[in-house]
Amino acid sequence: MKRMFNKQPSSITHLFIYALAFLILWEWLRPIPSVTNTGQIEVFVWFALFSAAMIYLRVNLVYMIPSLLIGSIYGLHYIFNNQAPFLSRDGGIETVKYFLSDFLYNFQLMFTWQLSSLTPFFRTFLLFLLLGLICYLLYFWIFHTRKIFFFLLASIIYITVLDTFTVVDASMAIIRVVVIGFFMMTLLHMLKIQDEEKEVGRRSNTFISSAWMYTLIFMILIATSVGYAAPKFEPQWADPVPTFKQYVLGESGTGTGTRRVGYGENDERLGGGFVQDFGTVFYAEVEEPSYWRGESKHEYTGFGWTNEPVMRDSYAVFEEEIDYYMFRDSVEVDELEVTITMGDGVGFNHLFYPGQLTSYDTDAHRYAVNGDSGSNAPLTFMTDVNAGKIIAQTANENDDVSLIEYTLSYDNPSFSINALQNDPGDDPESIRELYLQLPEDLPDRIGDLAEEIVEGYDNRYDQVVAVEQYFSRNGFEYRTTDVPIPEEGQDYVDQFLFETQYGYCDNYSTAMAVLLRTLDIPTRWVKGFTEGEEIDTLEDGVRRYEISNSNAHSWVEVFFPEVGWVPFEPTQGFDNNVEFYEEREEIEIDIDTDRTNDENDTPSNDRDPLVDFGENDDDFSSSPGSGSDRERDGGLLSTSISAKSFWISLIVILFVFLAYRKQNIIQNKYFLLRYRLIGNDETFKSAYQRLLWILSNEGLPREEDETLREYAIRIDRMLNSGTMSQLTRTYEKLYYGGQVADGEWDRNRSSWEEIVKLMNS
Repeated sequence: MKRMFNKQPSSITHLFIYALAFLILWEWLRPIPSVTNTGQIEVFVWFALFSAAMIYLRVNLVYMIPSLLIGSIYGLHYIFNNQAPFLSRDGGIETVKYFLSDFLYNFQLMFTWQLSSLTPFFRTFLLFLLLGLICYLLYFWIFHTRKIFFFLLASIIYITVLDTFTVVDASMAIIRVVVIGFFMMTLLHMLKIQDEEKEVGRRSNTFISSAWMYTLIFMILIATSVGYAAPKFEPQWADPVPTFKQYVLGESGTGTGTRRVGYGENDERLGGGFVQDFGTVFYAEVEEPSYWRGESKHEYTGFGWTNEPVMRDSYAVFEEEIDYYMFRDSVEVDELEVTITMGDGVGFNHLFYPGQLTSYDTDAHRYAVNGDSGSNAPLTFMTDVNAGKIIAQTANENDDVSLIEYTLSYDNPSFSINALQNDPGDDPESIRELYLQLPEDLPDRIGDLAEEIVEGYDNRYDQVVAVEQYFSRNGFEYRTTDVPIPEEGQDYVDQFLFETQYGYCDNYSTAMAVLLRTLDIPTRWVKGFTEGEEIDTLEDGVRRYEISNSNAHSWVEVFFPEVGWVPFEPTQGFDNNVEFYEEREEIEIDIDTDRTNDENDTPSNDRDPLVDFGENDDDFSSSPGSGSDRERDGGLLSTSISAKSFWISLIVILFVFLAYRKQNIIQNKYFLLRYRLIGNDETFKSAYQRLLWILSNEGLPREEDETLREYAIRIDRMLNSGTMSQLTRTYEKLYYGGQVADGEWDRNRSSWEEIVKLMNS
């Protein structure tokens, strides 16, 4: 590394390529908040820029390493301890102390290979370290190997995987990477050619000529435009089951009405940013990860949610089936069990459960009454049938009950898309009364937007999915800081949809619920926790999850009369972990019968055996257009049209690529043809000047202190010819001597063409 810093020359071209490489690195950082619980991404971008600048300027390692360490500690302070200024006793000094102790603790965990237990503080430090190393590798690839292909390939794979398997919309990111990659690879190739030219005695410019740059930009714009405008295949299958589990983002900071993230009881006034809290709420031992439901609320006030409890005694029926039904008997379910253990100092008097709760193991629970964990007071359970909130209490209703550990049995559902699409939507009056409520002063434009979103969809399921995906398809941003609280008289949903268009789960879930209610689709707002982080694997396929305050979340449940309440997830960066599947009828094809059909018969899509919908159809129709649109349009895409478009696009792209690779030859042949057609004595001067441009473009420029004759002699020596000197003498007579050209072009045309042809050889 020291050798690199001492010997590596730099130029404007190197700086420009290095800056382009940093833009590619930025594309790696952009999606992180959407697919992990990493927040404050701007801190990492600034640290990467700081690292890249120090490496490019070749700062001595004695100063660089301490500077990067201080920069990373400042970043840690900004993320985890920004309540106090960094240059204060309670700021930077406390952060350094915590860093040292945390480093030793995590080093022990790494030594014993307990990687899943590393603290968020230390993981953030490792990310800073990784960014510094990547900046060094970029410098090494650009200034030493001058090969950046695999970094660009990895970037495209990374972005396309995120675009395919997560909610990240990387369409423009892919275009940016491709365009930047074209520039980088071309400029690096140019630098390589310059080095080769220097070895044979040719003098090269330190930066590309303006004409060469114009050509490069033009070719890249043509290639990009063709790729963007050319016909493309429509999606052939729905997104695969996501492999990345999404968590609440880890941004910290202050905003209007800042509070600490976590599960709260009062939701009457939503809005405002929050400070992240990674404190453990409970642990869950379960076979399948799930959202942990606390309760739902049904009355939207324009500012938040409230609920009118209707309590029923649930203890008598726990051994069979609880009296709060989520799903109808027709829904396919797996019977599972979960054991929940609350974190230290955490106490709730109600249950958190996934799916539909079916029983509570009264022989496998621990609880505290008024802080006494040894109390033997018997528990009873009351269920709020409007909210699904199941509360434990003693005979004395004033006792403070805290559940410490409990075991539940529940049904984990799988929903048939066909059943949802065919649900008649004839809602009972009791459902309509509670779950279609809206404020009288709700702005009309919310309902207008809902109608616009679902236009063209004729069943409840497709309409719900269209609203669910509206936010990710229209540039809404997940943000936890500086989220405003609506002013008096301002509707919470209206502000989010038409003014801010950023926020966190409460904004997205409330907006989806209200939009659907304007369409007469019953919905309710649900709060609880996401699945948490897997920290251990136990026996018999059971896994242990840690659920923290940062996993506090809200989502939406939609009522289908023949199915029940179905969860949906509108929030950017989160995936609905409920399974949806599509039923398909098996059709037997009589090949012999098909072969004997009349030749004039029009073949139908029903007997096309070549269309492959993919092996995994679990989520085939989970988005509008992926299932129902295909059925409305005939069920199949036109493979012949798609194939034709593909080959046309491929031919055009290959043509552009070849034109780009052979641009100098094409240019030279163009000028040969041009001056054969228009060449005369009057154009001799311009032809000579064009020859100088061609030579410069081929890596043989005229030096600043070199006369035309000296330059001509050098060119003749390299080309083993005397034609350049002959042309130069004629040019000097016409340009400096003021002589009139009389047949000079005819006498010198063959010499001019000879040099141009040598450049093409």
